Amino acid sequence: MIEIKNISKTFGGNKALSNVTLKIQGGMNFIVGASGSGKTTLLRIISGMDTQFDGDVLYNKVSIKNLSHEEKALNNGCRFGFISQSFHLLDEMTVRENILLPTYLKEEDHTLQFNSLLKTLKIDKIADQKINTLSGGQKQRVAIARELMKNPSILIADEPTAALDYKVAKEIISILYEIAKKRTVIVVTHDTSLIQGSASVYEFDKGELIASAVKGAKNKNNSFYEKPLRLSRKKALELAAINFKRHSVQTGSMIMAFVVAVTCLCINFNGTFSNQSNQTFEALLDKQGSSILNLNLVSTFSSAGMIDSEYELKGEVTQDISGLMEKYQNDSRVETIIITAPLSDAVIQIDGKDFIIEESGQAPIFNKMVAGTTADNSKSEVVLPKVLVDKLGYAYDEIVGKEASFYALVYNWENQYPIEKEVFFKAIISGVADTEAVLELEGEEYSFEYEDSLFLSGAVVNDINKQAQREDGNTAFSIQAKTPEDFVSLYDEIMAMGIVPLGQIELIRDILSLKGATGSQTEVAYMVIAVLSFLAIVSISGIIGFMRKKQYAIYKQNGFTKANIAKVIALEHIFNFVISLFVSTFICLAMNISLVLCSLIAVSIFAVCYGINTLIAIYTNEIIALKTGDR
Repeated sequence: MIEIKNISKTFGGNKALSNVTLKIQGGMNFIVGASGSGKTTLLRIISGMDTQFDGDVLYNKVSIKNLSHEEKALNNGCRFGFISQSFHLLDEMTVRENILLPTYLKEEDHTLQFNSLLKTLKIDKIADQKINTLSGGQKQRVAIARELMKNPSILIADEPTAALDYKVAKEIISILYEIAKKRTVIVVTHDTSLIQGSASVYEFDKGELIASAVKGAKNKNNSFYEKPLRLSRKKALELAAINFKRHSVQTGSMIMAFVVAVTCLCINFNGTFSNQSNQTFEALLDKQGSSILNLNLVSTFSSAGMIDSEYELKGEVTQDISGLMEKYQNDSRVETIIITAPLSDAVIQIDGKDFIIEESGQAPIFNKMVAGTTADNSKSEVVLPKVLVDKLGYAYDEIVGKEASFYALVYNWENQYPIEKEVFFKAIISGVADTEAVLELEGEEYSFEYEDSLFLSGAVVNDINKQAQREDGNTAFSIQAKTPEDFVSLYDEIMAMGIVPLGQIELIRDILSLKGATGSQTEVAYMVIAVLSFLAIVSISGIIGFMRKKQYAIYKQNGFTKANIAKVIALEHIFNFVISLFVSTFICLAMNISLVLCSLIAVSIFAVCYGINTLIAIYTNEIIALKTGDR
């Protein structure tokens, strides 16, 4: 039984809840009311996500307000199931991996329970699909299945039908009614047509409970999972291996940064700086791809981490970049211009046939043109990646000049929330690009390409912005220079206009310096390289940690303690460390650098990166992280 006693909650001087008192004893319970009436706030308090409130909440006569971290984890892991209207699933993982997440903290074999839930919720045929390929109804079923794997006594659902059509919504509510026969179910909804006669209903308005119809518990007293939760070393290793596999791009970036940092610091402390070391350093940087020569032009930014250190910028910077795209379209120093215009759920129609473009969620990768020319910004043109052309079944030269139609979704950010907008446009295919990315793991190279690496002309992007009702006119884009010398020239020229471009300017200047001044390097130059290398690995480690804050919050929601999460992060970093040390060792051997020195530096960097990621995970605010999602 849940007892809510005189709960009040204030946000910025406004009361979300005002002196709410009620009891929930079992069965199906609906909390209804208009938007802003305090429904979701109440659910977060009941589930223990939000502990900053006045009053008290008792679960089986025990206050959840002052629980220890371990007791809260036990609540999250086996007593409470929380189904969000945003699903709170790990999009990069499969259905199976998401549903089994709570079981990593339990020793029992959950195969029978898992298979039974898949069949009951009719998701057995999509068990090995990734979450980002599913429909809203399928995601909701997966979210329900994962919470039921906890075998909780209380299941909480926040607007579980908000993003679903009426038929699917009825199916989901029917499932929840069936679950309520054995446990307590609390559902927040604004759609009162979904409520049936056997449910208790609590109506809220402006943070106050204004009416209630209590039907009483309709479920029997059942015995639920109450054993201590623990993450064994074997289970932690399994989860770390899944993360290592599913976050391949982040893993590759971390390994590459680790190798570069260890190598540069070894050079610095070893005191050797020859032509051989210069060539090795450049080879490592070359592996990062041609995107290192990108200058990013954006209308606003709030960090100065990608500009020259001599410029000190504080707070948010706003700048007018209109006209720059046209100015540099035909500049001899420019390899290509890449316009940032991400499309979701895109479909291409060509010669009367429709093809779904596989969505990666990654930034476009451009290496070189393999057919045709880059898109003319004054015309409706597009450059396709060769992997997509192969899928369409055309020869590269054959597809150039054809007209294609595109149907897609874009997001228009309003008040920090994304609004889906449908867009349609036609464009002439002006060329085909090589978008292959290469990742080296354990001495082997793996290549991959993204079908959605589309390069749109300025005219197409303007049309998309118009359809999506984006009216600022400051479309972000990237200029890819032909050479490092061109990169620096363009950077200085744009800075002189009062516009701040973002890019790896410090790194590019170092490359040019190393290429032209190997005989005149000083101890100051050694120190600059050491500091930049160390800052690079620390920055990348921090960025990756922040990118995964949603994942850490979901872990906490499923019963993982801080120690559990730290254990998983440690194993992931050990994977990275072993691969990185292996590569670094070969480099140091080729340069006659002490392996003892290499190992000491590598261990130090490993400790720093692990510490950064662990601190980010431990201090991740669940409510904020789940609201903002992955960045």
